Amino acid sequence: MRPIVFMTDFGLRDPYVGEMKGVAASIAPGAPIIDLTHDVPKFGIAYAAYVLRLSYRYFPQGSVFVVVVDPTVGSERRALAIRGRRYFFVGPDNGVLVPAAEDDGIVEVVSLDPGRAGLPRVSPSFHGRDLFTPAAARIAAGADLRALGDPVDPASLVRVEVPPRVPKVSGEGVVTEVFHVDDFGNVVTWASMRDVDELLGLKIGDVVVVNGVRCRRVRAFSHVRPGECALYESSYLLAELAVFMGSAAEALGVRPGDKIVISWPTSR
Repeated sequence: MRPIVFMTDFGLRDPYVGEMKGVAASIAPGAPIIDLTHDVPKFGIAYAAYVLRLSYRYFPQGSVFVVVVDPTVGSERRALAIRGRRYFFVGPDNGVLVPAAEDDGIVEVVSLDPGRAGLPRVSPSFHGRDLFTPAAARIAAGADLRALGDPVDPASLVRVEVPPRVPKVSGEGVVTEVFHVDDFGNVVTWASMRDVDELLGLKIGDVVVVNGVRCRRVRAFSHVRPGECALYESSYLLAELAVFMGSAAEALGVRPGDKIVISWPTSR
């Protein structure tokens, strides 16, 4: 039985995640059920797509990923099941699945037919429970994708941009944007750390100014003193900012989408 891996923006306060797991256990009893995360920022399609692309490879081959970050549920957007070379991906056709599926290598895509893939009654507002999870559970139990829907040309899939994005260079310095702020207040940018290092000629130990705050280029955020700002390469290879034992988002006064300027101090 293939593992089923859930990823949503639902949080855990409401019964939605539990109901999805109940459906999965009913259709594919014995399939391992794993939570990737249910704390994707609300409607955060690009963030979910990015995290899925980076995370899927750490799961057993054959795992079936159910991704429900779906602000247009109930519209004409397609519901998809994708078979990659080693993994399966189920969710809305809004770009959230494509970076991971293309990284794995798309073999086959179907548009899910509610009558073949879903529960007897499919709510127009909860495809996660009534369509995506039943389809994923059937795949986990060995169903062929074409038993669940009609073939789709992979070239027609909706796509979404995910990091890295090459930063700009201006008189201000290297300019990028905040991609994500995590629960620790760490600021993840759109830029790869390699690009920032090369554009500024940075090396470990250098001090830069980020949105007016002095930060040190280090290997890990623990290499600065408590309260100091660190610029380092995240586990996902992006330029990330942290305040050791504090919040970089508060120190820099930024949130997702805000501009980040990294420059040398005026006196070096």
